Amino acid sequence: MSHERLPWDDLKLLLAADRAGSLNALADQLAMDPTTASRRMKALEKSIGLSLFVRTHGALRLSGEGRQLLDHARAMEDAERAFLISVEALKDSPSGVVRISAPPTIARFVIAPGIGALRATAPNLAIEMDTEPANVRLENWETDIAVRLGAPQDVTDTLLVRRVGVAPYAVFEPEQAQPDLGWVTYSRRFSHVPEAAYVEDALAGSEPALRSNDPMAMALAVAAGAGRAVLPVELGKAVPGIVQSGAPVLRREIWALRHPETGETSAVRTAYEWLVGLFDAHS
Repeated sequence: MSHERLPWDDLKLLLAADRAGSLNALADQLAMDPTTASRRMKALEKSIGLSLFVRTHGALRLSGEGRQLLDHARAMEDAERAFLISVEALKDSPSGVVRISAPPTIARFVIAPGIGALRATAPNLAIEMDTEPANVRLENWETDIAVRLGAPQDVTDTLLVRRVGVAPYAVFEPEQAQPDLGWVTYSRRFSHVPEAAYVEDALAGSEPALRSNDPMAMALAVAAGAGRAVLPVELGKAVPGIVQSGAPVLRREIWALRHPETGETSAVRTAYEWLVGLFDAHS
């Protein structure tokens, strides 16, 4: 007999037979006819190579060997019950650390302010947030949930991808703008993104006052009079000393990505649903 392959459902016959007292009662407990119940009992005895049941005049009881194994079966039943209780507890109160990567502005103005609400509903769940401007790769398991600006172009078909919002961008300038105001813009390695391309067109080959990979640093430079910049509207409105110049000049889609393997765990699923709710509230 291979102990590793012994079905737990078959071992439940020991417990059911001990409680039933007769073949008919056993069949009722197992929701099957007596013939099927008898066949399963014989199959279990054959599988483990022991005589487990004694049938006499319609009565049913465990043999000596069966009674010796009964405590082990009860322990397995208790373990199964504890396992299922733990599963339900995790569903009700997910725990662990969920890693989220997001652009700095989204992390600062959307995700971070919502952490308190998440902790109120899932006190055992913690968020580890990466705000590097460059995209991290879920395929390399660098994060559990990735928030990106723009439709993902470099992901595999195995990832779960969802559009969760839109971020408007506008030109911001100092409250006391000077004539011939120049520009503050993004680092050259981000020259491909729409907000940087907009400024590069306006620069027409000239150099800006500042290039940075940090939108907050750019906004503070604008407030100091260094120039104007294309910034996320939510960021620009939060920084004293700068004002929006006209309507938004572009809008960028916000996308959330996650692994199918970890995306259905209680912790990641809870964090993902909370994250989607944050973007819904900001839409």
